[in-house]
Amino acid sequence: MLPTIRTRPRTRLLLAFLLAMALAIPMIGAATTKAAATAAKATAATAAATTAPCDIYASGSTPCEAAYSTTRAMFSSYSGPLYQIQRASDNSTLNIGLQSAGGVVNSAPQVSFCSGTTCTITLLYDQTANANNLPISPGKSCSGCSGGLGGPGPNGSDIGANAMALPITIGGQQAFGVLVNNVGTGYRNNAAKNVPTGSQPEGEYMLTSSNLTSSSCCFDFGSAETNDSDDGNGTMNAIYYGTACWTGGCSGTGPWVGGDLENGMYFSAAGPNPTNIPSETGSFVTAWEKNNGTTNFTLKYGNGQSGGLNQAYSGALPSPGYNPMKVQNSIELGTGGDNSDLGKGEFFEGAVTAGFPSDATENAVQANVTAAGYANNNTTFTTSASVVSLKAHANGKYVDAANNTTPLIADATSIGKAEEFEVVTGTDGTVNLKSLAANSWVTADNDGAAPLIANRGGVGNWEVFGLIHNADGSVSLRSYTNQNIVTADNAGASPLIANRTAIGPWEEFDLVTDTVPVSLRAHANNDYVTAENAGAAPLIANRTAIGPWETFDLLPNGDGSVSLRAHANNDIVTADNAGASPLIANRTSVGPWEEFDLIANGIGSVTLRAHANNDYVTAPNGGASSLIASSTSIGQSEQFDIAFD
Repeated sequence: MLPTIRTRPRTRLLLAFLLAMALAIPMIGAATTKAAATAAKATAATAAATTAPCDIYASGSTPCEAAYSTTRAMFSSYSGPLYQIQRASDNSTLNIGLQSAGGVVNSAPQVSFCSGTTCTITLLYDQTANANNLPISPGKSCSGCSGGLGGPGPNGSDIGANAMALPITIGGQQAFGVLVNNVGTGYRNNAAKNVPTGSQPEGEYMLTSSNLTSSSCCFDFGSAETNDSDDGNGTMNAIYYGTACWTGGCSGTGPWVGGDLENGMYFSAAGPNPTNIPSETGSFVTAWEKNNGTTNFTLKYGNGQSGGLNQAYSGALPSPGYNPMKVQNSIELGTGGDNSDLGKGEFFEGAVTAGFPSDATENAVQANVTAAGYANNNTTFTTSASVVSLKAHANGKYVDAANNTTPLIADATSIGKAEEFEVVTGTDGTVNLKSLAANSWVTADNDGAAPLIANRGGVGNWEVFGLIHNADGSVSLRSYTNQNIVTADNAGASPLIANRTAIGPWEEFDLVTDTVPVSLRAHANNDYVTAENAGAAPLIANRTAIGPWETFDLLPNGDGSVSLRAHANNDIVTADNAGASPLIANRTSVGPWEEFDLIANGIGSVTLRAHANNDYVTAPNGGASSLIASSTSIGQSEQFDIAFD
C-alpha cells in the first residue's frame, strides 16, 4: 500500500501566499513594472522547485484524486513507484521509482533490466492515496465490457507501451514517456475511487507532445465509462489531443486540445476549434480541460518548457445531452471511452482533480511543469503514402474496387483506376487503403464478418490492416478488427474477406507500385501547384483549376521515394541546386535531387521531403512564392492535398 500523501503545513502557507499573489497580480494593471514581473517569475520558479503539481492543486482546494507520471513525483513527499515494466525474455517485472522523495525518476534500473530484450509498461501507479492505478485496459475482456471495441491483446484486451521507445530528459536526468503508437495501446481503471462522477466539477491536465498525434479516435486522458463502452453523451470527461475534427468545420492543421465528452471531441460547444488557433504544437505540450458539470467547460494549452497558458475555449457545454454531465468513475489513458484505440500520442504526466481548478492554480501548475526541465524529446515517427495495385496469387488477377457498393474481388486482367489504391502506412506499420475509383477507404465490414468493400469516408478500426511481408516477396493483409488474414476466397472467384488464420496462396498478393497522374493543392492558399510557363518557370501554387500544367505523374522509386513528372513538358521535377533553388521541372532522369519522400500527415494531406537536402517542400508566403525545399518542420504551408486525376 502506498503512503498517505499530506502537504506540509509550511508548504501550504507558502502556496497560499503564492496563489494570493497570483490572484492579485491582475489588479496591479498598468502600474506593474518590468522589475515586478521579473520578481513574480522568479517566485513562480521557486514554488515549482519546492512543490509538485498535486501540492499546488491541494492548496487551491481542488485536490488530485488520480495522478500519474513516468518522469517525476506529483507530490513533494511522494516516494513510491511510478510505473511497472515487464520484460519479454522471462516475463519478470520491475517497479521503477524515484531518485529521492519528491524527485525525478531513477531510470538506471530500467535500462539495465531491459538490456538485450524488450520491455512493456504494464502499470502506471497512482500517486494519490486513492491507489487508482492504471493497468493495461481490459477492452472487451472484462465482464460487462462487450459493448466496447476489442484490442489486440488476449481476449480483446489492449496492449502496453514499449517502455524504452520514448526517451527524454527531465532536469538533465534520463527518463521515458508512455508512447501510444501501436494500435491497441491503452490503460484503464474501471473502478476508480473518489474521482468526480455525475455532474460534479472536475479538472484535468496532462503533459503530451505534438511529435506524434493522429486524426483517429482517440488519444484521451481522463474520466470514461466503467464498461469500456459508449454509454451516451456526457458519460465521459477526458482531455483529447489530436487532429480529429469530429464535428467538421475545423480551421488549420491541428493538433488541438479538446474535451472528449463521449460521442464527440469538442474544441468548443459547437465542435470546431477557434479560427484564431490553427494548431497547438510543441515537443512538450501541456493540455488542460475542466468541466463544472452543467454550464461550462474550459480548454487550455501551453508550452511544457516555457511560458504561460493559452485559453482556447471557455463557455457552454455542447448540446444536447451534455448538461448535466453523467461522468462515471473510470480513468483511462490512450483510448476512447468505448476503447476506440486508433489514437496516437505521448504521455509524461497528468492528474485528475476534484472541483473546478482556478486559473491561478492552473497557472501555478504550468509554472511547475516548465521549471521541471523537460527536454530532448527527439524521437521521430514516419508515415508514407503510395499508390499500388494488388495481384492475387489465387488466380493471377488484380483486385478490383469497381465502386462503393460492390465488394473487392480479384477479377481484373489489367490495371486501371478501379484497380488502384492509395496506401497510407502509419507510424506503427499498419496500413489503410483508399480506392482511387470509389474515393473511399477499404473496410473489413461488419467487424470483419462481411467482404472487404471501399465505402468509408474516414478511417476507424475496421479500416486498419497489418501488412505482412512473405518470404516469396508477396504480401498479406491482416484485418485489425478480427486479426484474421484477408483471402481471395474460392481461388479468387469470391470477394475478398478477412476470415483466415493462416497464409496460403489465396492469402498472398503481389504489391504492384503504380504510376498515376496527380495534382497537388496547397494548404497555404488552397490553390493547385502548376509547372508555370509550360515548365520553364518554377513550380508555384496559384491555379484554381486543373489543366496539363497542374498535372504530374507520380513515379515510384525503388527506395520507396517518389518523383514527379510534369505533364507540362514531360520533365522531372527537381529540388534544384541541392534544394537551395525552387522546385522546377527540367530534368530528364531521376537522381537524388529528383527524389522525395511522400509523408502522410494523418489528416488526409501529404508533405514532400526532398532527398536533396532532407528539408520539407513549402509553399512560402501563403503560396505567393515558388515551391522550395527549405522547411525543417511541417506546418500549413508544407501540406498538400493529392487529387488523383
